[in-house]
Amino acid sequence: MSTPSLTMSPVDILKYQNELVRTGNYFPIGRMQKIAIAPAAGWKPRPEDPVMRLWGRMIELRDSFLPIAHSPDRSMILITAPLLDKQGRVALPDLPDPEWTPPPPTREEIEGVKKINPETGMEYTEFPKRYPKRYTPRLVKQSLFDRAEGYLTGTNFLVFSPVVNITFQPESDGRLLGDTWLIAAKFNGADNTHPTLLVDRATGETHFFGGVYQIMGPRQG
Repeated sequence: MSTPSLTMSPVDILKYQNELVRTGNYFPIGRMQKIAIAPAAGWKPRPEDPVMRLWGRMIELRDSFLPIAHSPDRSMILITAPLLDKQGRVALPDLPDPEWTPPPPTREEIEGVKKINPETGMEYTEFPKRYPKRYTPRLVKQSLFDRAEGYLTGTNFLVFSPVVNITFQPESDGRLLGDTWLIAAKFNGADNTHPTLLVDRATGETHFFGGVYQIMGPRQG
C-alpha cells in the first residue's frame, strides 16, 4: 500500500485514511475523549452556549468515546469509527450546564421532620429523600454545527480548525490504561496545513487532516 506524500490531494489523503481503517492497517493508541479547537476566522461562538462561553470551542465526547490510531508510518492520527451518539445520530452528547447551581435544601431536608413511633411511642426524626431530578444538573446541547466554521467545499464535511490538542485514554496491547494522555496538534510547515477535524454530517465519518501531532504522555493536573 502506498504512503501519503506532499503531492497527494486532500481527497486522496482522506481516501488513503479510509483504506487504512477498512483494512485494519493501523496501530491503535486509545480512545478519544476531548478535542480542543482554537478560534478561527469567520467563526463566532453562540453567546447563549455556557460551555463555549467558559471554555471555548471544545468538543466533549463524554461516554461516546472515539477510537484513535496511528497510521503505519505514524504520521497521521486516524479516527477508526464514525462520530455517532447512542441513538446512532451524527451528534455530540449533551453536557451538564457549567453555570447550573443546585437549589437550596428545604427546611425539612436540613432539620428533618419529628415523628412518633406508634409501636414504642418514642419520638424520632425522619429526613425526606432527595428527589434526583431536583439535584441533577440541567443539560445543554453541544452542537456540532455551532462549533464548525463551515464546510469543506463540495462535501458534507464540517470543518473545525485549528485543532490544538486531543485528550485520550491510552491503549496498550489491547487494554485501556487508567491514565489520560494528551496529543499536541501544531501547524505543519512542510505542507502549510493546520491540524483540522472533519466530520461528515450525514455519516459521521471523521478525520484529522493536516498539521503534525505529538503524543505528550500523561496529562498533568
